[in-house]
Amino acid sequence: MATIDSISEKRWFMGKGESIHQISELDSAEIAGNKFQILQVEFENGSKDLYAAIEDESKTGAILAKGFCGSEDSQIFKACNGQFTFTRVGALDKNALATAAALNAEQSNSAFCVKGKYFFKLFRRLHAGIHPEQEILKQLNEATFEGVPKLLGYIEYQNGSDTYSIGILENHIENAISAWDLFSDAQNTDFDFFAETALKLGRTSARMHRALKDLIGTPVQPEEIPYAKLAALLKANGKEDLLSIIEKKQSLFATEKRTDTKLLAPQRIHGDYHLGQLLYKDGKFTVLDFEGEPTRTLDYRRRLRSPAADIAGMLRSFAYAAAVRKANAARDCHAPLQGARNDDRKNFEQITAEAFLKGYSEESGFSVEFLKKEAQPFIWGKAIYEACYELEYRPDWFWIPEAALKSGL
Repeated sequence: MATIDSISEKRWFMGKGESIHQISELDSAEIAGNKFQILQVEFENGSKDLYAAIEDESKTGAILAKGFCGSEDSQIFKACNGQFTFTRVGALDKNALATAAALNAEQSNSAFCVKGKYFFKLFRRLHAGIHPEQEILKQLNEATFEGVPKLLGYIEYQNGSDTYSIGILENHIENAISAWDLFSDAQNTDFDFFAETALKLGRTSARMHRALKDLIGTPVQPEEIPYAKLAALLKANGKEDLLSIIEKKQSLFATEKRTDTKLLAPQRIHGDYHLGQLLYKDGKFTVLDFEGEPTRTLDYRRRLRSPAADIAGMLRSFAYAAAVRKANAARDCHAPLQGARNDDRKNFEQITAEAFLKGYSEESGFSVEFLKKEAQPFIWGKAIYEACYELEYRPDWFWIPEAALKSGL
């Protein structure tokens, strides 16, 4: 049985900072000699969270093979108070799937992989309702958008009238590189390559948005920009000089104005779009992680938003890559970038951003100037969010959003 220490120390545990009263097994089912569990975490303040767990994660492959590779496309495993349902939507190799092993990189969820074949994501913190990653992958696959993994199966837990998404199974893309690693590599000074690659990414992004246009979602909500939180963090960190800049811009980029757009109409989007959410292989991009912020409700994550939010996220990601390239080159006197012209270094962000917008424009039909205008408020909001995040978790990185805020974007 999971203990308070074994849960609270996990990267995927969302209740850090809260005092845990107790952890109990709300439900479970034995599958392939292993236990699939629904754990309830009760906090001292009276709130409760549900988490999915596998008693012996070293045998997760056996659960996946048993659950997904039966004679029927959908298999039900009865639990004490509910049931686990495994739904297969693609052809699977049972023997290969049984070898799935945990990946070391723990994030808000847990991942298990059969290299070159299968990738299983176990959703840890559970919310009742439709999971955005499951429905978006299904939509993009049906729209024949090639820039995402294939959804091969999914697991749900039902308890009375509530349904919880437990995990998804998709194909694994072997020998791909993270787009972040690609663009932030200071030793690659081929700016023509980066321009061409960013152009491809812009086209891919526009195609993704077009494929998501008909997917239903929850109603539009005002964008939440954490001005008050940033003000408090700036004061706590002796950065009061930025307060006046933020106050001046706050009225200029009022969130209510952004819902009036006639062209980039609100629709389903990625929602957390940046270079770290993409793989690059053989000149093509694959977009990952459509689940949204796991601390948010499913309704919030499934809301309709302007595609400009995704565009802005990627433009800010190019800014981060440019900053990291410059910092890495400054630390390594042997890096080829040290021999590059200063204006090349300074313009890396501009080169990639312009190429990305050009690619998006070519595929969508919207002009580059229009896209810039639409993205501008979201870029500002993203920089505010970044500044909060860096001050809270990575103060050594604060200089990146700080430079953006000081420039006025």
